[in-house]
Amino acid sequence: MIRCWVTKGDGSVLSLPTVVSWQFNYGTDTPCDSFAIKCVWQQGQEKDLSCACRFSAQWDGQRVFTGVLDEFAITCGRDGLYLELYGRGMAAVLLDNEAMPMEYQRATRWDIIENHVTPYGIPVVGGWQMPAVDGFTVSAGESEWSVMRRYACYYGGVVPRFDQFGQLLLDRYGDEETLIITDRTPITNWEYREERNGVLSQVAVRRRSREGIQWVSDSRFQAEGGCARRIITVPNTMGTAAMRYTADYQLRASRRGRVRMTAVIAGAFLAWPGQLVTVSLPGFGANGRYRVAQAEVKCGQSGLTTALVLGETDSMI
Repeated sequence: MIRCWVTKGDGSVLSLPTVVSWQFNYGTDTPCDSFAIKCVWQQGQEKDLSCACRFSAQWDGQRVFTGVLDEFAITCGRDGLYLELYGRGMAAVLLDNEAMPMEYQRATRWDIIENHVTPYGIPVVGGWQMPAVDGFTVSAGESEWSVMRRYACYYGGVVPRFDQFGQLLLDRYGDEETLIITDRTPITNWEYREERNGVLSQVAVRRRSREGIQWVSDSRFQAEGGCARRIITVPNTMGTAAMRYTADYQLRASRRGRVRMTAVIAGAFLAWPGQLVTVSLPGFGANGRYRVAQAEVKCGQSGLTTALVLGETDSMI
């Protein structure tokens, strides 16, 4: 059973009536998480949602979404009167706000969170191992999300993402297994795909006008015949460790879409982005462990389904 409610600008909460169809999309990067809800509505309440700005949902008592309400519509037709709501996850708050241009002589975790996340009332979990970065610059026109993501990915090797409670997570993914897909799993369809285009075999990071180049290679891809090099120029103030972080990030990010397995399974909220899934199907040549890159959970005419997009465990999901 799903229960949804919205929070207004003054902090008051409005519970939504019976939901007839819904869809939640989860990921670990842009575009951010999103939702679409359709529920029955009562005439005369058309303006009740004008001040609503946040959306939350529970499934069987478990929080499954916290986000921003972007749009609502009330439709009347032969089927009756319905309310439709659309919105995004809490990353939308950081995406929608432009950062103040600045230059940090030495940017720490505290600096980035205090200046680019805390002002928006977003709780942060983890990231205590994030390194301090010399010469970190925030460019004009850059969003708060871009600043946070660049700091976490390039220098911390962590993909920042939001959980179902609206918390910003800055720790690495765990290695606990959450789902095993076998011949007994109610899969309606699946697809396995590999793409080599865009995958890098080697990255070199060099300072603009000083000596010192950091090389990082993907030996596995090179052994498979991969040959695609990138050379990245960084400010002179960037330290050696940060340069290596940047090179490693570029390699891992390029593998993001190398392997993709999509499985549509009957049931709701079977796994979350970042979690590990083991595929063990009879006669399937690509069995093994994968990490959830995206999840789409919906309830409609086809019933309850969860579509999981799986990728390599060590790529920048």
